[in-house]
Amino acid sequence: MTKKDIYIVGAGTYGETMVELAESLNYNVKGFYDEDIGKQGNVVMGIPIINQYSMLEKADIKNNQFIVAIGNNELRQKIMKTINDLGGITPTLIHPNATVSPSAEVGQGVYIQANSTVWTKVKISDYTIISPGVVIAHHTTVGESSLISTQTAVGASLDIGSKVFLGMNSTIITGVSYIGDNTTIGAGAVVINNAEKNSVYAGVPAKKIR
Repeated sequence: MTKKDIYIVGAGTYGETMVELAESLNYNVKGFYDEDIGKQGNVVMGIPIINQYSMLEKADIKNNQFIVAIGNNELRQKIMKTINDLGGITPTLIHPNATVSPSAEVGQGVYIQANSTVWTKVKISDYTIISPGVVIAHHTTVGESSLISTQTAVGASLDIGSKVFLGMNSTIITGVSYIGDNTTIGAGAVVINNAEKNSVYAGVPAKKIR
């Protein structure tokens, strides 16, 4: 099988995890792009850092495939949309050890890591990251450019907004209706009520802290 060439934007530690995800799906990572001038010319996991992403021309992007290994939801969304607008491709990557229901809907530029479970009729919107060991129960919707951290459990029939961050090992119980756009749920929090947009929640049970 011929390997597919791909580039990674972001040469930090998360970029290293994305090398392994890409390689598990038979991609050939040709190089990194990173804005840190001090990283230019270095090699990460045997792969060169080619240049700053901001130095790329449209011709460098068009018809090429890119992973954006950036945890910041807003920045990841901005870069991925720009790549798409310039004719670049942001493929969805689903680890071979993840379980995704055949009735689930998964957008473009979504990353689903190992040992995650996406149940019946879940909808995951573009540019979202699902970390290892996440469980998303049936009929839940996850908005664009969100990030669900490792070992998080999301209940059934929820509406998770766009650019939401769910911290490691957090729990959103079935019975909650929504988590608002741009909201952060702290690590280990247990959410038992709806969460407003543009807010931060933490604790057990979770409470709004700002």
